[in-house]
Amino acid sequence: MAARIQAAPKPVSQADPATDTEPGSDAGAEAPAGGAARRQRRTQLERREEAGRRILECAMALVSTKGVAGTTLNEAGELAGYSRGLPAHHFGSKEGLLIALVEYIEAGFREARVSADPWEEGIEAVLGVVSLYIERTVAQDRATRALNILFTEGFISGGPLADALDRFNRNSLAHLEGQIRIGMDKGQIREDVDPAAEALVILGALRGISVQFLLGTPSADPERVRESLLRTVDLALRPEA
Repeated sequence: MAARIQAAPKPVSQADPATDTEPGSDAGAEAPAGGAARRQRRTQLERREEAGRRILECAMALVSTKGVAGTTLNEAGELAGYSRGLPAHHFGSKEGLLIALVEYIEAGFREARVSADPWEEGIEAVLGVVSLYIERTVAQDRATRALNILFTEGFISGGPLADALDRFNRNSLAHLEGQIRIGMDKGQIREDVDPAAEALVILGALRGISVQFLLGTPSADPERVRESLLRTVDLALRPEA
């Protein structure tokens, strides 16, 4: 049974973040001059960005527990603590929301990769990505689950959502391929390796293992799965001793 989703705490301000005025301000009044006006504009932008983030986080929760069909713009707005119509104001349509969610998940993965322990470029970075992906999957990471569901929807619906997922996929492959090429230049990786092919094999293995753990808990120990995949990738890429 799907886990019950807890509503996000309501924003401190109950004003609609899509408006251009601060709470309690007179929309027809002359805007403050100089630094005060700049501070107000920054605050408005921050409020809009915060609203967008909250809606995307709630959309991710909905997709990961109820699927794409069970996710609505209205519920995403209400769950985030805003008006039912605000998601449409931000994203235009449900498809627009889902495309933004793909981009939001990609940014989150990229941030997680950057904030992880610094890996030396080359084979260490490749192995670091492998390890990080498996760890997030085993932890039932909500973004990873939502992404897999979005991939399924993209296969079915095609169109702009599929295009956004294709961009996500190509960016992931490009990162792995780039690190493999760096490893080859450093002599860490065999000269006869095909970087594009290896990147596809690695990403395919990660996605396949991800689905296994997200569907349930396989009998295999997660740590041993991680170690086995790391060893497999390392042996496939390293020059023979």
